[in-house]
Amino acid sequence: MSKKRPLMCILLIFLLFLIICIYLSKGECLVPDEDFNIDTSDDKMVVMENNFKLESEYISENSWEYLVTGELPNPCYNATVDAIVAESYPEQVTVTVTIEEPDPEVMCAQVIQEFSYEGTFFASDKADIKLVVN
Repeated sequence: MSKKRPLMCILLIFLLFLIICIYLSKGECLVPDEDFNIDTSDDKMVVMENNFKLESEYISENSWEYLVTGELPNPCYNATVDAIVAESYPEQVTVTVTIEEPDPEVMCAQVIQEFSYEGTFFASDKADIKLVVN
């Protein structure tokens, strides 16, 4: 009985420490949602959805450059990217990644394929940008 008591005390202290850590970090040590936006500055924005990341930067005179990166299940998959700017103020910009599956009869190496696409769109520096993966 006396050997179990120190072990129980250590376990209780560890649990108490863990609870205090979670409380003080306000849940930040928990896994974030799958989709989220990160405002890095007034001119740059990072948006994530599924396994894809959109990095966009306001260049000047209503011009933006963007980079979409992500992973496809294998090299036989294809992806296309479209940027649609809705006429409003601030503009609503939707960058859509459409993933096309290969023909089921095609043999393909089972290795993850890196995907990258660069593009531009025209919108004000106040544009609201989101990423959609289909």
